[in-house]
Amino acid sequence: TINPATLVAPRARRLLRRLAAEAWPPRLPAGGWSALRQAVFDTVQLSVLAIVLAACFAVPISFFAARGGVRSRRVRSALVRAVLQLSRAVPAPVGALIVLFLLFPGPLPGAVALGLYTAGVLGRLMGEAVENVNPRPYDALRSGGARRSAAFAYTTLPHLVPRFTSFTLYRWEVTLRETVIVGLVGAGGLGRILAQQNAAFDYPGMLGTVATLVVLSMIVDFLSAAARRQLR
Repeated sequence: TINPATLVAPRARRLLRRLAAEAWPPRLPAGGWSALRQAVFDTVQLSVLAIVLAACFAVPISFFAARGGVRSRRVRSALVRAVLQLSRAVPAPVGALIVLFLLFPGPLPGAVALGLYTAGVLGRLMGEAVENVNPRPYDALRSGGARRSAAFAYTTLPHLVPRFTSFTLYRWEVTLRETVIVGLVGAGGLGRILAQQNAAFDYPGMLGTVATLVVLSMIVDFLSAAARRQLR
């Protein structure tokens, strides 16, 4: 059974004080600044590659995931949403373990696993954005003789681009933090360093790595929020 009282039990407080004493002060990982810079680069590279893969998959499939219209379209939408649900149902660390088994340790398998998981989330969000677009301007241009591509470019696309971009930027923030989780199973980056430090009981090193991740996440959050404000 779950007993919340164990969180504030004397033993828990004693272990917390001990951990804090052993972890302070934080220090660099083995290899110093060079190893830390490389891990940060791998983490950012992994997150960017994952979000690019996810967006490339989610943008086109979102139009098939949108519900409404004739019966055949509703059936197609249900099938596509089932695929997206399956993509979201497999946690990123599990996907990373599968891809690592098929390929090799490194950032690429982690990016593929994160990309597939994030594509399921983005596909659902973007599909709902497509559903909510007002169809009347598009229908008006079509009834006036405009081609499908022209009507789409002048009515639907301007509404979707800011939303799609905003969704992608937000998920990039989340994906950056999730890189640590897939890194723990061998996908590289700060997560790999954190796993090595944990295995060696290097608590000062772990504190330094976690602090680096916090700073990196704050920088990415700031850049993403600034970009999203420009889209409003």
